[in-house]
Amino acid sequence: MIEFVYGSKGSGKTKKMIDLANADLETCKGDIIFINDKDKYGVTVDTKIRFMNLTEFGIKGTAQLFGFISGVISENYDVKIVYIDNLLRIIDVKTPEDACEIVEKIQEINKKHDIKFVLSMSCDESELPQCVKNLL
Repeated sequence: MIEFVYGSKGSGKTKKMIDLANADLETCKGDIIFINDKDKYGVTVDTKIRFMNLTEFGIKGTAQLFGFISGVISENYDVKIVYIDNLLRIIDVKTPEDACEIVEKIQEINKKHDIKFVLSMSCDESELPQCVKNLL
C-alpha cells in the first residue's frame, strides 16, 4: 500500500506524517522508518521509530533515494512501514509530475516486500501527477 499526504507548503503535512507514524506504533508488527531531510523533526517522532535525516548521508535525487531505501530494507527485514516526508525536495525535482519515477520504483518495492509507504508531497490536489492519482 502506498498513501500520500499532500498540500501546499505550511499546511501541516509533516505534523500529520509524524502523528500517523506515532499512531502506527500501536498496530505495526515490525519496524517503522521515518525519512526526512531536516533534523528538527527527529524529536517529535517517537524514539521507537527509526528517524533518518537524508542530508547526513548526502542523498539527493531519485536514484540515490531508491538506493538508500533498498539498502535500509535489505539490512532490516522487519521494516513494515516507511514514511518519506518532503519527497519532492528530497528528489530535487521541479514539478510534482517528475516524482513518477520514484513512485513507480516504490511501487516495485511495495509489491516485492509488502511494505507500506506514506509519502508527502508539497502540492495541491490539482497538481498531483497521474501516477499518484492512480494510487489514491
